[in-house]
Amino acid sequence: MFRVNDIVYKKDNEKVLFKVKEINDEFLVLVGFNTRNIIKAKKEDLIIASSDQIKKEETKNLENYQRIVINNKSRLKRKVMYGRILHIDGDSDFLKSCLKLYKELNIHAYGLNIGEKDIYKEIEKIYLEITPEIVVITGHDQYNGEGLGDLNNYENTRYFMKAIREIRKLNSNTVIIAGACASNFEALIASGANFASSPKRVNTHTYDPAIAAIKASTTPFDRKIDYNSIIKYIETGKDALGGVETYGTMKLIF
Repeated sequence: MFRVNDIVYKKDNEKVLFKVKEINDEFLVLVGFNTRNIIKAKKEDLIIASSDQIKKEETKNLENYQRIVINNKSRLKRKVMYGRILHIDGDSDFLKSCLKLYKELNIHAYGLNIGEKDIYKEIEKIYLEITPEIVVITGHDQYNGEGLGDLNNYENTRYFMKAIREIRKLNSNTVIIAGACASNFEALIASGANFASSPKRVNTHTYDPAIAAIKASTTPFDRKIDYNSIIKYIETGKDALGGVETYGTMKLIF
């Protein structure tokens, strides 16, 4: 009945779509279609989404992201060098979407699809090859609701933390954006991230980490990044993304 990459929804909530990632005898592993969460669900609790439902979800929040492109393209008249982004994502489709957004803004971004549990193993080599000013470490995550402080209750937070620490061994000034749906925000910030999800353990959108990366890239290196200018483009705002005072990475070209 179900196949990998099918788009489905749970019977009790037809507004949230998921993509089938794995199929087991008793349950399916699902990742958010437009959100960075990962869950398990029984086959009998799922329904295949219609083409109309999928189309509606594909265009969700698109105007917000188009507005980012328009605002940034029309704002700057002087020649600048945007901060370079290394975006490592556990979801290849989400990565493609984010890279497209960076390209629209003429921001140099290098993207890699690496499973969340493996990012920390490969990050040092990649970082030294790319030498980015900004690193995004994301994919999918999930909190099981059984205790906020226990990292074992999160699907991938521990692996994001390890990747952040590997970067901090190499450079203390790199802007790091990390996490996914319902990640342990406090643990990621304590590990060295500048911006992270999710303060209220809510779902985060495909583009949320990219929005923070764009603002870090297009803010001058001698100015602090305007947090409010990030969250106005994020559906769940401060609940989805938090951070610490951070300077931008953009420089003027003389």
